[in-house]
Amino acid sequence: MITGLLRAALALWLLVALPAAAWAAPTVSPSARVQSRVIVRAAPSTDAERIGTLEPGQLLEVLGSQPYWYQVRLPDGRTGYVSRAWTVVTETAADGQYRMHVIDVGTGLAVFVEGPDFTLLYDAGSNDDTRRGSANRVLAYLRHVRPNLQTIDHVILSHPHRDHVELLPDIFDAYQIRHVWDSGRNNPICGYRAFLDRVTREAGVTYHNALPGVGAHVVTFAAKRCYGQNLPATTVTISRGAPLAEGTAFELGAGSRLSFLTADGSDHPSANENSVVARLDLGSRRVLFMGDAEAGGRQNPSNTPSSESIEGHLLACCSAELRADILVVGHHGSMTSSREAFLDRVGANQFAVSAGPTRYGSVTLPDQVVIAALEARGTVWRTDLNDPACRLNAAKIGPDNDRRPGGCDNVRFDIDANGEIRAAHYRVAD
Repeated sequence: MITGLLRAALALWLLVALPAAAWAAPTVSPSARVQSRVIVRAAPSTDAERIGTLEPGQLLEVLGSQPYWYQVRLPDGRTGYVSRAWTVVTETAADGQYRMHVIDVGTGLAVFVEGPDFTLLYDAGSNDDTRRGSANRVLAYLRHVRPNLQTIDHVILSHPHRDHVELLPDIFDAYQIRHVWDSGRNNPICGYRAFLDRVTREAGVTYHNALPGVGAHVVTFAAKRCYGQNLPATTVTISRGAPLAEGTAFELGAGSRLSFLTADGSDHPSANENSVVARLDLGSRRVLFMGDAEAGGRQNPSNTPSSESIEGHLLACCSAELRADILVVGHHGSMTSSREAFLDRVGANQFAVSAGPTRYGSVTLPDQVVIAALEARGTVWRTDLNDPACRLNAAKIGPDNDRRPGGCDNVRFDIDANGEIRAAHYRVAD
């Protein structure tokens, strides 16, 4: 068996040796505060000659950067410089290339996926990094990596627990959302109530859930105090599009497909049992999202999944559909999930574990025995590596030095047109 030290060395070698995904050249455009134009200068100085302008709605190719300036290419081929203070840069995928971001939200999960012709967000919640509005960690991350993003094509809520839903409502205020996929299982918490409220007010969104029947989705919430306000009892009515059905698959864009492997809106004792398991086919590679899908109670990974669990159900019904290259690990690396029989069938060798310091009951996840089972199969990328130091980090995504664990250990997976996977921690500040 490869030792942990040797595996770490191999992972580092892969980061150096594998070619980076050849994404389309980044472009620069005027920031939102520009009223008329940005001056393009011949040199990186405010005293340099003006050689052109960058108008709102116009893009210029970025050739490089230095303090306070971006070097750009003008339409006539000349090169010049624009102020970084008045511009934003966007990097987008070229044909056949994909990028997945596992955002460090502290104790929770949020995954953003982008391809040449689609964007997708799977969950956005936290149990400890829960501030909203401009302090929303997921919103800050998205604005950093895609400053010109206006539309998110698909939002998938795996299940309505706080650590998966709490940060989603603000996303509707910032972006046009086209499709929302939700099991339909109700949870009368403030975050889920706010989420459904935003869905009802979002123009142009199509809402899908896994509940039987046709017609609108109707949910009643009791009076509750949320975010410092006393909210009255209310009934939310949402029109539904095509059902979220187990086995449904459709094209996201050229070369990419979304498949739903589980879909259950029933009122189970735990909403974890409603987790929407989804698989993304990105070119020749596959990513499997487990939400908080479980295999039974807290047991050693060597134990067989319960036949009543989601993992047991998937092994029995659709084992062939489980194969994936990257696994977004179920239930934050808990012993309730990731049985060895299931991991063997998935066959992944890259694993993303989103976790943080807040306890689930008496347990802080991930469980080391699960991490060991994953490491025996490949490389594990965790969002909780620097949680204590992250609380006081003066330069991270979102609010800095805020005594919250999120914002430091984001993970990024790039998949290029040849199917090469490059993974690394993405530790940047906005």
